[in-house]
Amino acid sequence: MIEDFNDEDENNAHGWDAIDAALDTLYEGVEPMHWGTVLPFNLGGEDPLYGVSVYHSLHQQPHLHYVTYGFSDLYEKESDDPEWSGFGFELTFRLAAPEKAEPPIWVVNFLQNLARYVFESGIGLGEGHMLPLYSPICLEKETLIRTVTFVEDPELGTIETPNGQVKFLQVVGLTEDELDATQCWNASRFAELIREQNSLLITDVMRDSYLNDAEFAARVAWLSKKEGASADVMCSNEFRVLQDPETSQITLVIGAIVAASLGKRLRGRIPFEREFRLVGEEDEILFKPGKKFQMTMADHLTEFQLTNHQVEAITSKMHSTSGTWRFDDPANFTLTIEPTEIKDNEGNITDVLG
Repeated sequence: MIEDFNDEDENNAHGWDAIDAALDTLYEGVEPMHWGTVLPFNLGGEDPLYGVSVYHSLHQQPHLHYVTYGFSDLYEKESDDPEWSGFGFELTFRLAAPEKAEPPIWVVNFLQNLARYVFESGIGLGEGHMLPLYSPICLEKETLIRTVTFVEDPELGTIETPNGQVKFLQVVGLTEDELDATQCWNASRFAELIREQNSLLITDVMRDSYLNDAEFAARVAWLSKKEGASADVMCSNEFRVLQDPETSQITLVIGAIVAASLGKRLRGRIPFEREFRLVGEEDEILFKPGKKFQMTMADHLTEFQLTNHQVEAITSKMHSTSGTWRFDDPANFTLTIEPTEIKDNEGNITDVLG
């Protein structure tokens, strides 16, 4: 990374100029620190983003406000959607820091890694989305922040540009137990509760879990039980469905990395008469509420119809420990949880779950 890179005709940087204008309104007269990419992703480089700027902010409390350039169409209009520019968003991140702290580079690298995920998968990010990191957000410190959610930036919001709308999507760090809580409930509603005591949703990598506050935890538990889970889909390739042609025994095989999350989400959906989908690159499972157990398979879609009692029994075994379980009800159903290998960007196994 080097500072102040721009290899395009500045007169055509309509999207970039619109982002700058929004930031100039918020931070009038403040010159940000800017990291620019030496060789952009679309020219064969490793970094998808054209750049990241960071501002020292005193709003609410001293913190560093990072903003990306590259998810949206910064120059000419490239995306087919006439309403939105590029992926439709740029990311921001607010890091708790002393007033004159030197902005750490790890945040820039982290935002570039999020960009690689989006550009390589083609999957956009949105408000209420959850993204487990499977490791601390910052390896330089002892931190409990190991997952992130996304909200609309409380100060920047959504802007109009010549290339379409751009939403400033703020990355908010959460702990693993907070992730568990949102899976049973609603990530956006969870963020609303945090905002009551942290209005700008600033990420403090040294903080404890909000759920250590007994009153906060009780409110989350009550609202989860009352409202159920909002998310209706989970993406993973760590699953398959098998059926013995002789015995008709049905086996659902899932990876340990999927099991606990899937269990929480099914408990927050089926008892509330809501469906839930587990989606892979080729195959899909649709879980539906019903009065009796039923399974149908067609092409790449498997449908499970489950009673509340069956969901409770099956999900009680959905945890990150590998094993195989059979049930009295449904009697012809087996759950198998297999170990999941965690790999780095080079494909090296760094951990095994289950």
